[in-house]
This record gives sequence, C-alpha cells and structure tokens, in this order.
Amino acid sequence: MRRVLLAVVALSATLAAGCDDAGASPAAQASTAPAAAAGGACQLLDFGMVNAKLGLNLSIAAGASMDNTFSCVLQAAGGSYPDLVLSVSTTSIGADVFGSDVQPKDAQTVDGLGLVGYQMQTPAAEKAGPGVEVGWLAGNKRIIKLSLRLAPGNADDKAAEAMPKMIELAKLIDLSSL
Repeated sequence: MRRVLLAVVALSATLAAGCDDAGASPAAQASTAPAAAAGGACQLLDFGMVNAKLGLNLSIAAGASMDNTFSCVLQAAGGSYPDLVLSVSTTSIGADVFGSDVQPKDAQTVDGLGLVGYQMQTPAAEKAGPGVEVGWLAGNKRIIKLSLRLAPGNADDKAAEAMPKMIELAKLIDLSSL
C-alpha cells in the first residue's frame, strides 16, 4: 500500500516539476486538443468542465502512467500556476484502511464522494501559492487524488473558496471513473 502511495506522490511530483518555469524555453501554447488526448488520468478530465467548475483557464495537459498509477497535470498557458493534478491508482484496500492509512490525519471527511473521501487545504510552498486537496476511494477500487495549487501571492481564503468547487469536480470525476 505504501508503495502505491509513494508511486502516486513521485509521479505527481515528477509531472509538476516537469511543468516548472525554471529554465523553460518559450512559453507553451494552449492546446486545441482535448485534455484526454494527453493520456494518463487526463482521460477523466475535460478542459471545459474543469474550467467551468473552478473558474480557471487551464489549457495545457500532460499525462503519465507508471505501474498501476495514472496521473494528469492541467495548467494555464504561460505559467506554472494555477495547476490541477489528478492521480488514480488501483488498489485492493477497503474504506477502513483508506480512512486509517491513506487519508491525511488533519483532513476532513467529504460525504457522498466515493466509498470514503476527504478534503484539506494545503499551505503555500516556496514557489507556489496555497492549495486544496480532495481524495477518495472510488467504488471501482481506485484511490483518486485531486489537487489544486494556486499561484504564489494568493491568500489562504482563495484556496478555501475553491474547496466546494473542487468537491463538485471530484464528484463528477468519481462518476466518470465507474
């Protein structure tokens, strides 16, 4: 189980690091292709749906897969943030193990999301603003994590405002992952 979690974290970090502005060539152009064309967990996302729910203008997608984990990063053209990261891993655990071993200790429960779900705010990091995270155990035996990181300089209340929107988006993704 911990290997699955480490794979999710490593793959998400690799994707996010690959989208950093440091040492970048000319700014990436927005794709006219659907997010699903990027592969990985991007197959569960649609730019229109995500942007409508979150009030963002994300237009670049990068997908990846490793073993039983699929990830996707969505970003706006020309910047690293905001970004949305989705990771999906197959599992054999039940709701009790998810709640005790996967869900962060300081997270709050989200009713009506998968078999069991959680939400939590994440603090600003060195080069990124605050964020929110929603995770759940889907009915089809998948651990799904959806994270939004805002641009540096955003206040924590902006992340708090995004939480209900992220939960709505997570519920749509949960339905599409069945």
